[in-house]
Amino acid sequence: MIDFSAMMSAVKRKERTDQYYVLSALYVLRAHERAVTSKQVSDLLKLHLGAKAPTNVPDCLRKSPAYASPTDKGPPLQWSLTEKGVEHLRSLTGLSLPTITETDSFNSDIGIVCALQYPELEAVINASGGQTSWREVGDARLTHVYHETQIVTAGNRPLRVVATTSTSMGLTAAAIVTTQLVHEFRPRLVTMIGIAAGTHSGNKQFGDVLVADPSVDYNSGKVVIQGGIREFQPDPYPIGLNPRLRSVLQKYRSQHPLFKEIRDRWKGPTPETPNSLHVGPVGAADQVIDDATRIIEIQKNWRKLIGVEMETYGVYRAVLESPEPKPRAVSFKAVCDFAAEKSDSWQEYAAFMAAEFAIEFFKREWATLWPAA
Repeated sequence: MIDFSAMMSAVKRKERTDQYYVLSALYVLRAHERAVTSKQVSDLLKLHLGAKAPTNVPDCLRKSPAYASPTDKGPPLQWSLTEKGVEHLRSLTGLSLPTITETDSFNSDIGIVCALQYPELEAVINASGGQTSWREVGDARLTHVYHETQIVTAGNRPLRVVATTSTSMGLTAAAIVTTQLVHEFRPRLVTMIGIAAGTHSGNKQFGDVLVADPSVDYNSGKVVIQGGIREFQPDPYPIGLNPRLRSVLQKYRSQHPLFKEIRDRWKGPTPETPNSLHVGPVGAADQVIDDATRIIEIQKNWRKLIGVEMETYGVYRAVLESPEPKPRAVSFKAVCDFAAEKSDSWQEYAAFMAAEFAIEFFKREWATLWPAA
């Protein structure tokens, strides 16, 4: 897609009328594919133009009926960029301005899956502007309730973000919600954000962020009797990260300064030692572990295990088997306990760290993940 700066450089300054600004913003926001609000247009224009942005976007839209059409009376009222509007922009700019809307294209940037509304999805909403920045989207016939917002990258690129929760914890529910999210919104990247149990190796601390690479279904395998003793023979079919994602994440290991920035925003108690990022095998299964010896059993097969949880493998598997073009997948889960003597004491802090890190990572690194997106 063409960005806003390219639209501005394509015409001379004297040709940049309020109408041109507004139509350009509609195109950059992909209003030819999905309706947007006048506030979304205003926010984009203010971001790029500052004080020079048009002051009455709704009026400008109403005065351009051939180029911009109201499609949903709301509230809020939503607008689409018409075919004639796209053609008008093409004639002014000389740019091709593609309008691909077929099922073989992406239709959003980031799809977020959480297992729980609270504290996980709530932390995501707070990390990306708060409740007023989000709106409910999607077909009411769908099982899950979807919410949409826009975040802006460090390079001033707006990203469409859609988030939802599964109907329950566990691998099956996670796989179902991910499959439906991918089919309905076609995101470039699907991310699982939430909380997990950590392992004691690697000096982990409450709030440390775990990235599953690979995600492992540690309960997958065969139970056999050998020498009168029941044994488990694992067959986990691990699923790893996209190599580009793995490479970009490396710089955030070893107590990156970003973790102190995030931690300073937290108003409650914090762990004694600094937080950091850990990338490695994370086990997933439909079971809550409140027994440290179970972790030791899993580590017999995965000695570098960094944590366990209940959803990521379902998310990764659903993405792996989704239609082309496949999104990438990544999981950010922060440590809330160590699989023994469970309590809720650190859940809110862990959800906060995972959500804040994920949103900051996407804002800072999107251009390195998708330089031409």
